[in-house]
Formats: sequence, C-alpha cells, structure tokens
Amino acid sequence: MIKGLNHITLSVSNLDQSISFYSQALGMRLRFKSSKTIYLEGGKLWLALYLDEKTRGKPLEEYTHFAFDVSSDSFKILKSKVVELNMKCYQENTSQGESLYLLDPDGHKVEVHVGGIEERIASYKANPKSDYEFFDDFVIRKAKAEEAIFLSNLALRSKSYWGYSEEFIEACRPHIYVDKEYIEKWPVVVAELNNNIIGFFSLKQIDSENRLDNLWIEPKFIKCGYGKILFSESIKHAKDLGWNYFRLAGEPDAVTFYEKMGATLIGEIQSRLRDDLFLPHMEIKF
Repeated sequence: MIKGLNHITLSVSNLDQSISFYSQALGMRLRFKSSKTIYLEGGKLWLALYLDEKTRGKPLEEYTHFAFDVSSDSFKILKSKVVELNMKCYQENTSQGESLYLLDPDGHKVEVHVGGIEERIASYKANPKSDYEFFDDFVIRKAKAEEAIFLSNLALRSKSYWGYSEEFIEACRPHIYVDKEYIEKWPVVVAELNNNIIGFFSLKQIDSENRLDNLWIEPKFIKCGYGKILFSESIKHAKDLGWNYFRLAGEPDAVTFYEKMGATLIGEIQSRLRDDLFLPHMEIKF
C-alpha cells in the first residue's frame, strides 16, 4: 500500500537555471549535483531534476501541476520574491487558501500553497454545491474526561485567533479552562474530524443564567462552517436540558456570526482582565 510520496522527478533543460528557481527563489535545499542530476529537499519532499534534451519547451495546456506546502509567513516572503524577480505566473488564485501558480524555467506548472486538504474540504462544506460528495469521518460526540487539558489549550488557541497578545492569552488561562469535574457535570461536546478534535462547546448555568459557556474552533478551521454546526448542536443539547434560551459572552468580532445564527445583542460584559475590553452579551431563544 502507498504510504506517501517518495520523490518527484522533473526533466529540465538547464541545471543552473533550475537551481536558481528551486533553490534560490523557492528556498529548497540543494543536496546533490552531478552533470545530469540534481537532488533538492523541501521539508520532507525530495525533488529530483534530470537534464534531458527532450524537455518540453513550453507549458502543457492541461491543468496538471504539483503544489508545494508553505507556511503563511513563508508565503508572504515568497510573494515578494515573485514580484522582485519577475517570476512567471500562469494563473490567478481562485480557490480556498493562499496560492501562487508559477512556471519554472522549463514551463513546469508549480503551485505554492498555504493549507491542507482538511481546510480545502472544510471550505467546500461551508459553501456546498449539488455535485459535492464528502467521504471524511466527521463526528460530534461527548467529551471525555481525559481530554480536559487538550480542550483547554484548544480554547486558548482559538481565542488567540482574534488578535490578542500572548501575554493576554496566558492571563486568560485560569479563566478559560475545562477540567475533569466540568466535563462530568456539564454538557461538553466535541467535533472530531478524521479522529482529530477541531472544536467543542459546553453549556453551563452561571448565576441562574443558561449559558453557552464555550464555543471554540481550532484557528485553521474558523470560518469553514464548523462553528455553525457546533452552534446548532448546542441548541439541541440545550433543549434536552429543558432550556428555551441561552446567553453567551462572545468575542467582539464574532457578533455577526452569532447574529446570523439567530442571537441578539442584549448588552456588554466587562472583561475580568482588561478594563477597556467589553464582550458582547448575546441571547438566543428557541
């Protein structure tokens, strides 16, 4: 059975030009060179370039291409290099995630992309079409007591998405946490994608007020539709508790999301950690 990609071999017409493109421009590490062959390394990718007099002289008209994975920070650096070196692009990006579509010196189509298959599929789920079929394993289930630490850290990662400083996020740690007792006492429900937890919510009564106490999504899956799924699921669980409403203290930039889900703004709650931070107090009735 296939366990991964071993290497890619491309025919090239000029080794030095190819080294300039793949090593100097794209930042791949040169590992080996002979009169006919070059080996480069990028992360776990082994790219082999072979000097071949039959190498194509222009790009193929078909869509076939290969894509390199880069971080968001690396993408910004590379994008500036594309402009600086006047590198050739063969199309504009129209899909989910940041991408550059480049032509190497021999016309091979190379994409540089931020994100993976999970993010791409999530974007399709958020904007479904009639011909879409999904075959991944998405599960909503009750949280396990041993997942408490993981869920607490997920919540902090999710909160950091909204632009808070590292110091502030650390200060939030004692206030945004889930422990074994919490999971055993209150409904805590996780969303699991291909055996990986990507988000969770919890319900709790605070000072006799029914609360959506937590709703957090891993940052790379925010705005991919999973928040909508978890919010809808939280209403189902609230009804099972006999509730006909709950309230929440949301992030200031998440008000639009909650309004689209049917919640209304009823006031503000001052942050316990910053005098200048007020969180939207919202309510949904069902």
